Amino acid sequence: MLVNATEMLIKARDGHYGVPQFNINNLEWTKAVLTACEEMKSPVILGVSEGAGKYMTGFKTVAAMVDAMVDSMGITVPVALHLDHGSSFDLAMKALKAGYTSVMIDGSKLDYEGNIEVSKKVADVAASMGIPCEAELGKVGGKEDDLVAVADTNTDPQEAKEFAERTGVTSLAVAIGTAHGFLSLIHISEPTRLRCIS
Repeated sequence: MLVNATEMLIKARDGHYGVPQFNINNLEWTKAVLTACEEMKSPVILGVSEGAGKYMTGFKTVAAMVDAMVDSMGITVPVALHLDHGSSFDLAMKALKAGYTSVMIDGSKLDYEGNIEVSKKVADVAASMGIPCEAELGKVGGKEDDLVAVADTNTDPQEAKEFAERTGVTSLAVAIGTAHGFLSLIHISEPTRLRCIS
């Protein structure tokens, strides 16, 4: 059974741990992510972009597939299904009607007031259903589906505060020098170990 992403993230915040989001593109990819997260006992957010949703024949198909896989695979960790970078109000509504437990409206290609308008509209509907809504402010460089930005425009913190207050979104994706897409890998001559510090 899919869970509300808000509950999952509040538990993570209070428990001082992170929740990964993996974008899925097909059944095999979804199965691999669910298997790994179950093995690691990690809650997970499965993100679906507009392009991946179309490829998998629509949001209803994706929601039914994920829900059935969680059940048939005996997945016990919390799983949320998230619309990633939804490009319009109508698209976000389709995801909500299909059973997604989190949505993102990406109005970053619009001017500031246009972004506020569409983000608030989606956030209001999502909130009435008890579903979290993420929005984006600033321009993240690179390419994701049909979104292409040559250079990034970092998000202004004061603007982000005002944006969040005016829209009522539950989370905000901001540009801090990150980039979408296939990136060059850095060659490391010796094995490197990463360590998390709490």
